[in-house]
Amino acid sequence: MENNKKIEAFLELIKTEVYSEPDTPMHTSMIDMVIKDLGENQLGDDKSISILDIGCGQGYAMTKLKELGFENLQGITMSQEDVDATIKRGFKCENMDQSFMTFSDNSYDFMFSRHCLEHSPFPYYTLMEYFRVCKPDGKIYIEMPAPDNHRPLEHIANHYSIMGVKMWIALMQRTGWKILVATDFTIKLTDQNNPDKPFDEKNLVFVLQKPTNEQLTK
Repeated sequence: MENNKKIEAFLELIKTEVYSEPDTPMHTSMIDMVIKDLGENQLGDDKSISILDIGCGQGYAMTKLKELGFENLQGITMSQEDVDATIKRGFKCENMDQSFMTFSDNSYDFMFSRHCLEHSPFPYYTLMEYFRVCKPDGKIYIEMPAPDNHRPLEHIANHYSIMGVKMWIALMQRTGWKILVATDFTIKLTDQNNPDKPFDEKNLVFVLQKPTNEQLTK
C-alpha cells in the first residue's frame, strides 16, 4: 500500500511538468514531411482504419491525416489546453497518460507517437502499453530526439528517456514489436539567442509492427 502511495505521488509530480504543445513552424513542417511519407509507405489504402495520435499536441497531425482521407482518428495528450484545442479543431481527444491508456486491448490499426515517448519516465512499460492497444498486424510510427544533441534536451523538464538506438531497439524487441524501420534524420535549427549560428539536431525514427495472432502463438 505504501508503494502505491509513492507511485501515485510520483505520477502527480510528473503531471506538474506537462506543458502545452501548440503548432510551431518547425513541428508543422516536420509533420508535413512525416505524414506524406507515411501515406505513401505505411498507412495503406484503407481509409477506414483506426488511428491513434499519442501526444497529439493541438491536432495538427490529425488534420494532415484527415486531408489524406482518414476519418477514424483519436488523439490523447496530458495537456488539457491541447485537449481543448484539438476538440475545437473537430477531432476526438482525451486527457490520458500514454503509459496508462484506458482503451481496450487491440483497439487501433495504426498509432502515431511523435516526440512523445521520450516524455515517459518508464519507456519499457510504455512500449508494452503501446503493444497492448495496437491491433495484431497493426503498426506504430515513433519519433524522438537522439541523445547528445546541441540543445540540452536531457535537462529540459518532462524529458526523461532520451536514449540511443541500441537501447530503444532492445526495449522494442523485448516488448514484442517487429522493427520495420529504424533510421534517423537531421534538421537545422536556430537558437533565438544566437540566430546567426544554426545547428543540426538529430531525431530517431522507428516503424514497428505488432505480430499477428498466429505469429504470437508460435
